[in-house]
Amino acid sequence: MGVPFYRFYYDENKIDEVLSNLKKLRYRNNDTNWIWEGVRKDGAGGSDLHTVPCFADLFEWMNECMVEVSKDLNIPNKMVVNSSWCHLNAPGEFIYDHIHPNCFISSNYYASGKEEDVTVFVAPNPYFHQSNIRPCGDGDKEWTDKTYYLVHEEPTEPGKFIAFPPQIRHYSRPNTDDNVRITIAANWFPTGLINCGDVSHLNIEVL
Repeated sequence: MGVPFYRFYYDENKIDEVLSNLKKLRYRNNDTNWIWEGVRKDGAGGSDLHTVPCFADLFEWMNECMVEVSKDLNIPNKMVVNSSWCHLNAPGEFIYDHIHPNCFISSNYYASGKEEDVTVFVAPNPYFHQSNIRPCGDGDKEWTDKTYYLVHEEPTEPGKFIAFPPQIRHYSRPNTDDNVRITIAANWFPTGLINCGDVSHLNIEVL
């Protein structure tokens, strides 16, 4: 896609423990999948899986990964997780297409699942979207059509942690395993003084 995707791999000796703890959580129906019950539609609950004690080591490691991402992107600020939650897909279930607003970087941790049940990322192909001209045929094709969109398929690998731009639409293919597929989503934002050209300042404290 021409966009940096960052990949890290958690200690393989700790992967099973994370999965076991995720399975112990309570989930509620989320249309095409199940979402952690700690996330509430009415806003009364927080998307704060990172505050659950049994995941402290995992998120500490994720913080270390984000230090490397920040260095590569030449971002002097510390990246802080501002929301996190998890999804459970029973056999045949999937995560619908979406983006992640209100963050600077998005991320995903694969706790379980089959490699071929990929996460699909889709971005507009500038050849067709900049000019609004589509000489290839039907202009009303589905937005996942690879002629008009740049498509990246990310394999599911338990223990893998990826970071990506939050505005890229993405969804997961249906879970073809007999077991549940569980993933953790986390959004990140730079904390402190954000300085652009020495005149445009934004001072944010991410808690």
